[in-house]
Amino acid sequence: MNLLNFNHSIPSIFIISFRVYKKYFVSILFLTIILMGPAFLLGISGWSETESIIFFLSAHILEGAICLGVIGTAFGTFFPSIGILRNFRSTFLFGSLHIAILQYLLFITGVIGLTLPFPLSIIAISLWLVGMLMTYIAQPVFAIEGIRGMGAMLRSIKLVRNNLSFVFFVVVISTVMQFLIFALMFTIFMPDLNLNIENNESKGIQILLSDILSDSRINMTIRYTQYFVSLLFYPFASLVCTFLYFDISQKENPLNMDHLEQMSNKLFGTPIGVNQKSKEPSEDDFVETKRVNIISPDDPAEDQ
Repeated sequence: MNLLNFNHSIPSIFIISFRVYKKYFVSILFLTIILMGPAFLLGISGWSETESIIFFLSAHILEGAICLGVIGTAFGTFFPSIGILRNFRSTFLFGSLHIAILQYLLFITGVIGLTLPFPLSIIAISLWLVGMLMTYIAQPVFAIEGIRGMGAMLRSIKLVRNNLSFVFFVVVISTVMQFLIFALMFTIFMPDLNLNIENNESKGIQILLSDILSDSRINMTIRYTQYFVSLLFYPFASLVCTFLYFDISQKENPLNMDHLEQMSNKLFGTPIGVNQKSKEPSEDDFVETKRVNIISPDDPAEDQ
């Protein structure tokens, strides 16, 4: 299966993402730890507000980094984590960060919408969710096409709009998978709580939930479960985002494989000419000619 220009269905996007994730798990995990490590350190240090911002930005920057890794893997023999970090210089890092900040501002707009009165809150949240869906592949757009800032967001909107139902189901499935993994991990690590439910029946469910959420052990479990899920699931989600971009991008225009090969060679030093190997003639391409008799010039003219 070709990593880049394969015509995907919804299941095949998740299948190929899982295969790449499983094959290069160590390299992908290393890249994820390096990019998301600062957010984890801020959270452990108690800077929760700053941590939430850095965490969001790092998760989206990871999408662009994984996209570059897929390019290197398609034309090389390994996932180039070190090469990605080496190429994360000011140009690419600032460009990816710019798009991540725009995505964060979109997220904040949706959060603010929760405080608005009904029905304005419903309208604001709906616009926020639609915006998050339409700009889902903005990071791969920047990584591959080099379009910066709002241009990448608008390019993502254009691509998603032409394949809206396909992208919607992919995003919904990916989100549901994330919540299921988080719920499973949280259930495993959830501490035992003495809630005294019989004595608190008169308090009501809301007060009981507030008591649970205010428990320091619960907050710590939620935080560390989030870290664990981000390390394991976010790279996979980034692979899904990357292959989704390649799929819907080639539906608009066939991918320029030569350009991508040159890009991989420039970034990671992968060999040139891998894409032409299938074009080289093989033994099956040669057809044995029929045996013919050679006419000798010494024979009589009438025999010739």
